[in-house]
Amino acid sequence: MAKKQIVRQVTANEARTLMDKGALLIDVRESVELMAKKVPSANHHPLSSLRTPIETNGAKAAIFFCASGARTNSYATKLAQMVTCDAYMLVGGIHALSSMGVKTESSNKLKLFGLGAGLLVLVGWVTGTLPGL
Repeated sequence: MAKKQIVRQVTANEARTLMDKGALLIDVRESVELMAKKVPSANHHPLSSLRTPIETNGAKAAIFFCASGARTNSYATKLAQMVTCDAYMLVGGIHALSSMGVKTESSNKLKLFGLGAGLLVLVGWVTGTLPGL
């Protein structure tokens, strides 16, 4: 008889305990979201492109996270089906990981993109050539 898989939400403290026991972190945010902040120790598997099982390399648990925890909670059953180990959904998402002291890397790429877009709108407004108007 196969072992019953655990699928449930976990708090930051519970996630820390699981990580200390070797749980795998899986980031399901979209690639564009990584431009703002990413977790180097996490495997990245965007929710929108999950089609095949995720290799867990023998880990007994996988902790899924997104930006806030809402997506992982909404897709908990689908995410659990992607792994052969127990599946946990982190309440609070990447923000919870940051508060736990898990190393994250921030990027200025998204800020630069926003500045560039803002500059284009300003130039269009000043010259009277805003697209679509």
